[in-house]
Amino acid sequence: MRTSTLLVIIIFLTLGCNNWKHSTNFSYHELNYIEFEKQLKLDSNYLLIDVRTPREYLKGHIKNAINMSYFHSWFTDSIQKLDKSKTIYMYCQTQHRSPLASKKMKKMGFKKIVDLQGGFVKWEKNQLAIQK
Repeated sequence: MRTSTLLVIIIFLTLGCNNWKHSTNFSYHELNYIEFEKQLKLDSNYLLIDVRTPREYLKGHIKNAINMSYFHSWFTDSIQKLDKSKTIYMYCQTQHRSPLASKKMKKMGFKKIVDLQGGFVKWEKNQLAIQK
């Protein structure tokens, strides 16, 4: 394969991999803890999903969050049952798993996902309300 052809393929794949957040029928936003909390108070048609492990969730979570661990084998089946028309507010521990979950959910037909920048660690560090 010629070097120029290989380069074009690599560029195309790179752009395609980074473009998943900006599809025409899909919206993905990352909000800091202040804006995330503010939007939760303003929005009335949403689901709050905690994709951490059950153990992490039991140590503390944001009020009204539904625990759906990204690492469990039933994650895809559980997420598939959610209302895709609602805005999904999502977080994990450090914002590593939540973007992965968001990418998977985009493929399932979800329309709008809002991700907590810095994850639960940032939320808790800034002393926002948690539930145990």
